[in-house]
Order: sequence, then C-alpha cells, then structure tokens
Amino acid sequence: MKNDIPPLRMTVEAGKLAPADAFSAERLESYRHGTTMFVQPITDPQSKKRRKFWAILGLVIKNCETPWRTVKDAANAIKRTFGLMHDGGMIGGVRVMYPRSLNDLTEPEFEELYEDAMLYLQRVTGVDPETLSKESPDPGDDEPPASSSSEPGAGGGDKPPRSPNLPQGDPAATHRAECIDKFFQFALDEDLSVQHRLDNLISVQTMWTDDMPDAADFVRACRDTAERLIKGEIKEAEARRYLSALAAKPSRRAS
Repeated sequence: MKNDIPPLRMTVEAGKLAPADAFSAERLESYRHGTTMFVQPITDPQSKKRRKFWAILGLVIKNCETPWRTVKDAANAIKRTFGLMHDGGMIGGVRVMYPRSLNDLTEPEFEELYEDAMLYLQRVTGVDPETLSKESPDPGDDEPPASSSSEPGAGGGDKPPRSPNLPQGDPAATHRAECIDKFFQFALDEDLSVQHRLDNLISVQTMWTDDMPDAADFVRACRDTAERLIKGEIKEAEARRYLSALAAKPSRRAS
C-alpha cells in the first residue's frame, strides 16, 4: 500500500538535516533517538493543505473520542465513507475493497475531500476540526516546484514511482509493481483476520498467476513473502525491498 502521510520536510544545514516546519519536527520526535532512517531527497513537497489534513487527524486521535485507534484507521474510514476505494475482486467468497491513496487525487479533488472530511470528523467527534487545527503544529508554507516545467511528473511531483528499482515506462514492470502492491494490500488489511488472510493467499496467487502466466515464479515469491509478512516474520520495508529487487530482474517464462 502506498504511504499517504506526507514525508518529513527537512532543510539542509551544514551537512545535516533539520526539520523545516513544526509538523515535521513533532513527527520526527516520535521516532526513537538513534533510529537509522533511509532518506530519498525529493524537492517537491506535498501541499500545505495535505499536511494540515494529517496533522488534524493526529489531533483527533489524540484528543477526541473516536472509533479509531490510529491515524491510518481514521484516514481509511474517511476513504470508505467517500468511496475512495479500489475493487479487489472476490477472494475466498469475500469481495475485498482496498483504500485508494490520497496521493492519487488532484489538488482540486483533494480540496473537495478535505471539506467533506472535516464535516465528517465533526459529526463523528462532536468537535470542529478547524478549531483543533489551531492547535496543530504548523505544516509550513508550500514551496515552488524545483522544475518550471508544467508537464506531469516533471521535477519530481508528489507521486513518486511505486518501486525505484523497476524500469519506468516498462509495462511488464508496472504490472509486477501492481502485483506487489495488491499482495501487500491484502496482507496488511487489518479489517480481515490473520487466519482469513493466510487461508486466502492462495486465491490471490491464483488470480495473479492467471493474469501473469509468464511470471508464475514471481507471483509465488509474492505469496510467500506476503505470508511471512502476515505472520510477522518480516517487516514491510524489508519485504518490499526484496520483491522490488526480484521484480527488477529479467523475467523468465514459467515452465
């Protein structure tokens, strides 16, 4: 699943990185000191409104009575309420719906969702989110794009490639990346029990093997990795790195 939450905004200062705004500083403090992080420099940040959205969700979870435990739970509830879902088809007799990434929305679409989401949060919590927003850490001002080109994707943008190891523009690579994403969406779907996910991984494998008959070995590797992820034997980041590296290798026709 794509990571919706905006990346930390950092400023380069004499050989080190420092938080560029209060929102990033607060999020950075949530990590244990000494934690090693992998950083990919991207100069085009998400919009201030998007960062404000996540800051408000954090305050709602922290300060209000809600049916959700985490910011991710709240965001997924908003997506379900307003139909921002992908149809994953029937798996084990159950129709599986996957939350879309908010990064897929254009700025006008996100502006509309933001207004609807604020009204929804007020109905659920009885608290005006805009009042809470005055207490949220400053998400900083928007910055101009690093590139002056108006072409989509120029200068980075807010929708990085799903897997940096896969050749961009390669339809087969795109298909393998989508396969990885769907396995992870199913493996990490907390609305389904662990046992249900384990029992129905074979259904996901069958679906993708039918769709990618020349990559049966790769689909099997996705299934095996997803099973380890569900069992907690491997972390998501490690699993994604492994499958992305595997997907980047030249494909071999299944025997």
